[in-house]
Amino acid sequence: MMSNLKLGVEVVGAHNLLPKDGQGSSSSFVELSFDGQRFRTTVKQKDLNPVWNETFYFNISNPTNLHNLTLEVYVGSADSRNSFLGKVSLTGTSFVPYSDAVVLNYPLEKRTIFSHVRGELGLKVYITDDPNINSSNQAPAFEIKDPALAQFKQK
Repeated sequence: MMSNLKLGVEVVGAHNLLPKDGQGSSSSFVELSFDGQRFRTTVKQKDLNPVWNETFYFNISNPTNLHNLTLEVYVGSADSRNSFLGKVSLTGTSFVPYSDAVVLNYPLEKRTIFSHVRGELGLKVYITDDPNINSSNQAPAFEIKDPALAQFKQK
């Protein structure tokens, strides 16, 4: 039997991002990766406190393995070679049913000890079995200028 279970991720917004464009701002986006699927928000031009309010639905291929899966969330800047603004990793053990889901602000984590990161990302993450919800369309491939993010895409 095919599972209707989906992981819903609402990318609400970010606060206090690091400027990356050399002019005190960043044109940021969020890339989400889960269970072999990848989605990407729109780019918010020149905004250190962007608001997306975009929701994505991932298929959960094997619900019994959910606790072993991780939602990887990368915040990037479209206007610089070093486009990494921070990341958030959430394990399957922290996912809750839709009825219990609230927006949480996650502090952005560094990729390495040398990463310059600040700010937080507002996400609402939940499990739903609503049969009327289809999974989102995968993000199209796009050129990544930051070599470290390109390595992330190879995984």
